[in-house]
Amino acid sequence: MKKHVFALMALLMLVSACTNGDPNTNDPSATITSIPTAPAAARPKYTVQRGNVEEIFEFSGRWQPRDQMELSFEINGTIRQVNVRQGDAVSTGQLLADYQIEDLEEQLVSAELSLETAQTNLETGAGTDVQSVEDAEIRLANAKLSLEQTKASRDWTGVANARISLDAAQRDLENAEQAYQEALSHPEQGASAVDNAYTQLLNAQDNLRRAENSYFSAAQSYNNAEFNIKQQENSVIEAELALERARSGQGDPSGLENLRQAQLKVDQLKADIARSSLYAPIDGVILEVSISPGDQVTAYNAVMTIGLPEPKEVIASLAIGDAQNLSAGMVGVCQVANKPETAVQCAVRRIPSSNRDADQTTRIAAGFENLTDGQLIQVYMPLQIRENVLWLPPAAIRTFQNRTFVVLDTPDGQRSVDVELGLQTDDRVEIVSGVNEGDVVVGP
Repeated sequence: MKKHVFALMALLMLVSACTNGDPNTNDPSATITSIPTAPAAARPKYTVQRGNVEEIFEFSGRWQPRDQMELSFEINGTIRQVNVRQGDAVSTGQLLADYQIEDLEEQLVSAELSLETAQTNLETGAGTDVQSVEDAEIRLANAKLSLEQTKASRDWTGVANARISLDAAQRDLENAEQAYQEALSHPEQGASAVDNAYTQLLNAQDNLRRAENSYFSAAQSYNNAEFNIKQQENSVIEAELALERARSGQGDPSGLENLRQAQLKVDQLKADIARSSLYAPIDGVILEVSISPGDQVTAYNAVMTIGLPEPKEVIASLAIGDAQNLSAGMVGVCQVANKPETAVQCAVRRIPSSNRDADQTTRIAAGFENLTDGQLIQVYMPLQIRENVLWLPPAAIRTFQNRTFVVLDTPDGQRSVDVELGLQTDDRVEIVSGVNEGDVVVGP
């Protein structure tokens, strides 16, 4: 009996021990710990500030000589040699490039031999008839008349007048530069005085350029006249010799004609060679070379650009729509690319008036010193400026349907107010009405 009692007690103790091992197993009041959630992200806030809102047109150009000229061949051809590279200094008359003209050069050698033979035959009278003295005298008289007419048409006064105009334009430029510096040194005269002085300076620079071109043109015309006079003098000498031969019985019409034809052939070949060669028209610097040996070239397509070493300016190639946003005289800031410490004041000198203009470049006058040709220049031109106005960043502005508004953060809570916008840029929006300086705006 005792054994059964002890066995029952041992069983009860075992059951009790198993039950006490997990007191919460069957406890209905047990709780589950919740997983924490991330707090909602705070909306950005912006303060209404007062300052300037500026619409800046930014573009870039190259620092290059202002006065440039595109060079081209007069006929089609294949390039034989190019004698210059970009940046080379050249002098007037220097051969820059030419076509493959070996055939023309060989023909010229043959034609010169024929000319020499014709001259020898005429001098010796080989195979010729007697030349009429009267015809030779008439040719001499006509040659002298042509010489006098050419001398009379030489416009030496045009060169002198052009030089006087050039000197006057140079003095006007010096006076304009002095007036501009004086205006800068007297800020009490106001911005209009500086602007007027700067406009006068730009006009003086343009006038000087036109005077230089007029002088160069007059000088070229005078040089051409001198060349024609030399040719006419040679014709007179030739006619005198022909008359002398005719009087001595050595003249021959057919011999003279052969000589003339041979000379015409030589002159024609030399002209063809000249048209197949590209020469420097001025003392200057090669700015661009777009050809190389073996290239096929079309007549009158620009293959090189030459310019005067000074003065220089920023030359930019803009779409015509962008260029029309600017106007001559507009003042901004120019700097060497990625070098803000080089910033200087600059001004728009010219823009293309339409897409039909031969020169589609935009020109910016700037006062850089000791810059090498071809430097990349960043230009910042303010198109519109609103000074001392309220502004917010674009992210603070909300729109819904036809409504433009912001949400103000006030002590009484958030509330939306309609706003009127003015000038809008990428980083600032002018607020015309609806908020006050210092208001805090909650972003969307």
